[in-house]
Amino acid sequence: MSREALLKKGICPRCGQSYRWIYQEKIAGRTYLYAVHEEIVEGKKKRRKCYLGPADSYEYVSKTHDLSFYGMTKEDRYITYLEEILNLLGSEESISTDPEEFKRDFENVIRIRSLLKKINNEVEERLEKIIQTMISDIKASAEVLRRDYPDNSQAIEILRMLKVFEEEIERTGLEKSYKIMKEEALRSYIEKYLQLKERLYQFNL
Repeated sequence: MSREALLKKGICPRCGQSYRWIYQEKIAGRTYLYAVHEEIVEGKKKRRKCYLGPADSYEYVSKTHDLSFYGMTKEDRYITYLEEILNLLGSEESISTDPEEFKRDFENVIRIRSLLKKINNEVEERLEKIIQTMISDIKASAEVLRRDYPDNSQAIEILRMLKVFEEEIERTGLEKSYKIMKEEALRSYIEKYLQLKERLYQFNL
């Protein structure tokens, strides 16, 4: 489970124990975050804190690098790192013809090229899991509504919406065609799914 998922579940990514709240401490104008734990030791309540990093970026560490480094609470920090790295790669730095520098530049580019292929494969696999999970959840939710709420008017209405969505997915062959779909089209399916999930929350689905 990711650190972000742990935090959302109230679990400290540092020690793996549940925490009561996130404490903010300001030092020299900057805000630092801690997970606060409460424990009963010999009948007495005791507190301890686990450091989670700064609320924004690690200022002093970032100064010595071309990237900004963030604490555990920034959910999209890995994507931000990739975006910053991409900006660095897109710089217009000239290619040196010095043999050592030229070879080093070539080897670095080859390594990056290989990593990008691996990242692309991982991303495509993750996207496939997202699409499959959405389709499976829609079918499972529809089955539960049919079975457990046959006379519930709200359930019947949501079931109708699920059926329409299922038919659209089957008509467009989303389970396979997502690979060639544009981002806008994929987003429209995800948005419809999330809207349905909001309606399904009342049935704990």
